[in-house]
Amino acid sequence: YFFMSQFDLEKLFEKRDSYLNILKHLSFELMMEPSDEEIKQIKELEKNTINELDKIQQEISQIISKNPS
Repeated sequence: YFFMSQFDLEKLFEKRDSYLNILKHLSFELMMEPSDEEIKQIKELEKNTINELDKIQQEISQIISKNPS
């Protein structure tokens, strides 16, 4: 069981890192003087990405709390 949760944690951390990279990319996009429509799309993407990040953080917390080192 512990090994499985270790594996799950690694997958979640990878996912989390990719979402963080997306956020970084989106904030860079905002500096490139996008149109109003593009800004709207970027903001929406940011919001969705942050929501996904929150879910992942919760999953990570649950796994860690079930498996105190």
